Amino acid sequence: MLASAWLWSCGSEPQTTAPPAFTGDHSRQNVDNPTPSDSSTVNSDGKSGNGDGNVGSGAPEAIPGDTPLVGSGGSTSTGSAGAAPVDMMPAPACGVVANAGSPTDTDVNIDLAVQFQKIAGFGGMDGGFYPELTAAQVDSAFGNGPGQLGLSIIRIRVPETVNRFPTSVAAAARASQLGALVMATPWSPPVEMKSNGALIGGSLKVESYGAYADHLLSYRDFLQANGVPLYSISVQNEPDIQVSYESCDWTPQQMVDWVRSQGPKFEGVQLMAPESTRFDRRWSDPLLQAPDVAAQFDIIGGHVYGNGVADYPLARQQGKEVWMTEHYSDSANPANQWPLALGVGTDVHRSMVVNFNAYVWWAIRRAYGLLTEDGLVSKRGYVMAQYSKFVRPGFVRVSATQPANTDLAVTAYKGGNQLVVVALNRSTTAQSVALDVFNGCATQLSRFTTSATENLAQGEAVTLTNGRATVTLGAESATTFVSL
Repeated sequence: MLASAWLWSCGSEPQTTAPPAFTGDHSRQNVDNPTPSDSSTVNSDGKSGNGDGNVGSGAPEAIPGDTPLVGSGGSTSTGSAGAAPVDMMPAPACGVVANAGSPTDTDVNIDLAVQFQKIAGFGGMDGGFYPELTAAQVDSAFGNGPGQLGLSIIRIRVPETVNRFPTSVAAAARASQLGALVMATPWSPPVEMKSNGALIGGSLKVESYGAYADHLLSYRDFLQANGVPLYSISVQNEPDIQVSYESCDWTPQQMVDWVRSQGPKFEGVQLMAPESTRFDRRWSDPLLQAPDVAAQFDIIGGHVYGNGVADYPLARQQGKEVWMTEHYSDSANPANQWPLALGVGTDVHRSMVVNFNAYVWWAIRRAYGLLTEDGLVSKRGYVMAQYSKFVRPGFVRVSATQPANTDLAVTAYKGGNQLVVVALNRSTTAQSVALDVFNGCATQLSRFTTSATENLAQGEAVTLTNGRATVTLGAESATTFVSL
């Protein structure tokens, strides 16, 4: 649906005080109850207490643009998000509006002919640890009408026993019907396949490699038989840390050996690996560097707890998409606390400018989630929707230079002839920014804003004169501009 068809109103303000978190979350107890701190403090589950530390505590951090970023986790791979765009495309087949400005000045220069990664989608986790989303809550998260988030990826857990296979099926089926891709991640293989015979810790026995692959595929078949087409399945959640909840320890070589021997079985579903805690490339580089192994899987998945937000040229060279499949910006504060909720925008922006193809939040419905415990869309949810509602699967990120003001961050995307620009202003005062569009057709932009007092509120349209416009971004806000 084109942006011109959206009819928005601010509606009622979501609750400002989140209800207590669910009890009995043995799997994520330290994530849900962290010690507020900077990103150097790590909880016993190996994750940074505030996701991005400074974002969670409210202190602004530098927001990267298309600039060189060093790789993480002991990798020998480094790269620049901006030095090598994925593709250089000709001008779109429409009435291109000439822009007399300079693409190298200090304006925000958006060039639709310079393309980076294709967007697979934006999503979140459901079920397996918390009560499953209700049908109405799935609609709020994955529907794309007024007041809905427009998420396009649902992440669910692969149960370790067959009798738990029905978990999350209803929610995944409904999300799929709304157009979402379904991905599944295991926390532990069945206990009889593990070295310690327990859900926590241990490793997959070599003699169980084939049986584990069959277990994952039987879950895929169960989903399909129940109306859920599985798009991607992961080998293991966070194989690189030792924790106190369901888990399995893998070495990089074990991951390589398993993918090499079992990967050929997964034809028809996208196999993902390694989903390390911090995109640790000591686990992913070996998968990519062995040609026979790289041929057996499809997606590099990873999390960014404390580190890992960096471009990954080696993955692109091997034809792999790079998905950020789990993170949260802050679990120490309720989801409606402003401006902390704006940290979601910073988190997504940082992932986009390093060429990640997907961004998947942790639990969708939590006191700190995209929906609060009562199922209402939260401020964090509305900030996520500034991206997810408008930057749809298949869109491509295009070049957008960053403002000199480090409180501002801008990314731009195209889908067909449609342009989407997302601008964050973390300053406590309104800021003006000049937008210059090159190799585009747009003459007018609709605008939608989330701020302390607005929830995806539609504002006055912006007219581009010769491809140029100066716009004002409200204090501590996220604004999306969509070409009409």
